[in-house]
Amino acid sequence: MISLQILQQLFPRGRQDMLQAFASQANSVFADFGISKTANRLQFFLAQIGHESAGLTVVEENLNYSARRLTQVWPSRFPTLASAAPFANNPQALANKVYANRMGNGAPDSGDGWSYRGRGYIQITGRDGYSNVGAAIGIDLVNNPGLAATPADALQVACGFWKWKNINAACDTGDFVKVTRLINGGTVGLADRQAWLEKVRTVLNPASGPQPTTSAPPTKDDIRRVQQALQSRGFPSLAADGIMGPKTSAAIDTFRRSNGLPPGSIDAALKQALNIS
Repeated sequence: MISLQILQQLFPRGRQDMLQAFASQANSVFADFGISKTANRLQFFLAQIGHESAGLTVVEENLNYSARRLTQVWPSRFPTLASAAPFANNPQALANKVYANRMGNGAPDSGDGWSYRGRGYIQITGRDGYSNVGAAIGIDLVNNPGLAATPADALQVACGFWKWKNINAACDTGDFVKVTRLINGGTVGLADRQAWLEKVRTVLNPASGPQPTTSAPPTKDDIRRVQQALQSRGFPSLAADGIMGPKTSAAIDTFRRSNGLPPGSIDAALKQALNIS
């Protein structure tokens, strides 16, 4: 049984309105989608949303970038500062440009990029994503995309995404990496996702004691210090907000590769490379 107390242990920084709504819905919704049928399904789900939503603190994609950061994130779209300038610190214009004519979206002037930006515990993106997830749960997300980020609907929407991608089947093979690919399209932030999985298993099975782990989920202070260090090492536009969002995960992955570190998240090797005590 998933209770408010368990959720508060898992996501201590989570928004209270989200935690309370999650707790009131979890057991019936998980049963409806078959997620609570096996330990792997439930644990993998909770771990993945822990990473994707930064512990239930982020439910909407942040598209507020400086011009310089835009040239780093989308170098083919913004090869120069001048080309990036009209979209700097302009999330709506940026979404309409970078998400145009793909994922079922129309041209930039359709506004689809902004309407169907990433939302929810597992950030669905694009008109096709909203349409398919909405069909899976019987909610018109195409005409009401904001519902994906509300306390009342966010859990069901995440489960709808899980159903759309047939992720239960991947869980039943025990392949956590495959589950990550189905959600992310790659393996960005894999080490952090695995750390979340270890935390989930420990919280749900306290009698078994701590699970073997390579790194615990980082604290907000850990994340902020890493972000600050990365800002001076080629990522000046990275926000030092203490949130392990997609931009922070991508920056960590890039820094680790550039410095010969193995894949991972915030661990002793990264802190040493960044001169963080």
